[in-house]
Amino acid sequence: MRVLIVDDEPNMRNRLHIMLEELDVEVVGEASNGVEALAMVGSHKPDVLLLDIQMPEVDGFDVA
Repeated sequence: MRVLIVDDEPNMRNRLHIMLEELDVEVVGEASNGVEALAMVGSHKPDVLLLDIQMPEVDGFDVA
């Protein structure tokens, strides 16, 4: 499974990344906001997006 982590808090992104790697899940990238996430989806082609709901600019609901 290919996962893209999207969260505006670097510590949370790092923690999720470590947890997913421990489960042998491939983390294809990290984005700090919805704009970055939308730009990365096409090139990274993740199976799953882990989206923070409250982020500046474009939130997780808008990305979904």
